[in-house]
Amino acid sequence: MLKHMESIWLVCCSLNHSLTPSCEFSALCHEQCSCFLTITRDLDCQLKQIESENKPYQWLDHQPNASPFSCRQPNLPNPNSPYTIVVENSNGSLTKEFFLGSCSQNVTSITFQHYHPLYDSIDFGECFPNLGSFQVVLLHRTRANFHTSLRNLKYLRVLSLVNVDFEFWLQPSPFVNTITYIHIENSSITELPKWISTSKSLSTVYLKGTSISSLSPIAQLPAVKSLKLSYNRIENLHRLLFVSPLLIHVDLSYNQITSFASHTFSKCVDLRVLDLTGNPIKMLPYKPFAKNIRLKWLKLSRTNISTLSPDHFYGLASLKTLSLSRMPIQTISPYSFVPLKSLRYLDMDSCNLTRIPQAVTANCHLARLNLANNMLHKSSSMPPEVMAMLSGLSQLKIDGNPLMEFPASFLLISRENFRLLRHLLHSTMTLPVWLREPCAPYYWSMHLANRTSNLKSFVNQYDEERMLKSGLGYCREQYDWMLEQMEVYRELEKNSGCYSLRRLRSSISSTSPTVAPKIPNDTTTASFFSIDHDPSSPAFHIPILLLISLCVNFLLLFSMLMCSIMACQIEKRVENL
Repeated sequence: MLKHMESIWLVCCSLNHSLTPSCEFSALCHEQCSCFLTITRDLDCQLKQIESENKPYQWLDHQPNASPFSCRQPNLPNPNSPYTIVVENSNGSLTKEFFLGSCSQNVTSITFQHYHPLYDSIDFGECFPNLGSFQVVLLHRTRANFHTSLRNLKYLRVLSLVNVDFEFWLQPSPFVNTITYIHIENSSITELPKWISTSKSLSTVYLKGTSISSLSPIAQLPAVKSLKLSYNRIENLHRLLFVSPLLIHVDLSYNQITSFASHTFSKCVDLRVLDLTGNPIKMLPYKPFAKNIRLKWLKLSRTNISTLSPDHFYGLASLKTLSLSRMPIQTISPYSFVPLKSLRYLDMDSCNLTRIPQAVTANCHLARLNLANNMLHKSSSMPPEVMAMLSGLSQLKIDGNPLMEFPASFLLISRENFRLLRHLLHSTMTLPVWLREPCAPYYWSMHLANRTSNLKSFVNQYDEERMLKSGLGYCREQYDWMLEQMEVYRELEKNSGCYSLRRLRSSISSTSPTVAPKIPNDTTTASFFSIDHDPSSPAFHIPILLLISLCVNFLLLFSMLMCSIMACQIEKRVENL
């Protein structure tokens, strides 16, 4: 049922009653009767009841009533049905009178798109005792004082204030027992009241663009699940302890945090997302995430952290995404990422790296690595012993690096890894090496010979005929020489725990669930069951040639020892004779 008059739109309907098929407001209808009232800028109600009019105002279906409409006696239909009121850009004094005249209605939600200071004098807690949602969403900053209008609400669950400058009151409000969601954005508010910390139902706090510097009340919330606190003035967290074990999402990006302690998030055992982007944090404490074993996403981008070690990521065995972009990294321990056993995506964009850190080879599940906009400029910036361990990646971003030399380690990438080859080829074509190194296009052309036409089409023009005409016949010899030099590093990959793990996953995925995966012929039983090999072991990074050399030396020493023993025995026999 749709009823309306000029300046006010009122929709009251229920899915349990017949609806006009063409009614554009049918989406608002619920199983039980609900009413939705919108006050527009053209509100023109009478402040006083006209004496000649004794009958109450009648709301007509799909047509305005010719009788005058009284602000104080609107006679709204369905007084027991829940009302949702939206106030657009309207006359402040008339809208206030209309609210006062509607106090007998069961209003459960009010949204202001235009707010007038006169509304501050309305006690919404007394007028609408069942009010559960109060929202002020404005386009421009407006000053308000809610001390009278909001402090007496008893059943408020949702409080949303956008572009409103205000301060909370000191005395606790009854709705502290019912509030579940607080959203304050673009406000001059400087602090949250201490009584907020006593709420046992508040689960989501959204603060953005405020002047709040202390999180003491929020940290003490016992049941909070989501904290989105970006672009505020939050400072040191060293003395804070977030006590809620239900906390899942914490966004503290772009504040003024300089440090936090090992205990700050120790109670958040179910934490999944932690964003500390854009804070002037200089160093991480000792094992700061040891208790956050379920953390999936950690963002430390745009901080001032310069040193990374395994202690910093201890306990993060479930982490999937780690963002370290735009950090002034100076030191990375070779074993920094060893605790990150499930890492899939590592973002190290713009970290001033001059070579790919060896630490990235410890993550067997790593699928995407972003090294764009660093300082990779020589072929040694991409060491073959590192690239061999990264050949299973699906994405390696190196865009924006001043690469001057063609890295022979590119030839370690399997020709079957189409996605990774495509990323590297497209990136190489945009880097200085493409023009500075004349053989670079021909290296790619030879490497992609007999491959998919979609990928090879990018370098088709760099065929052998053109190479010879350009006097670059030596490129073929250099390519063959580089391939030969890279063979030893292919062995390094095949003897790694990561390679065995990838072969095992590939075998499982290609076999039916009822059939056990077969062990590849070229894989020994020992290497097949070494998928849990600890990458932190020093032997994990020793080249295969060094291992062979050690074995040969051991055999020589053993042979010499046996010869000495036999010589002694022969000498004793001679003496006895």
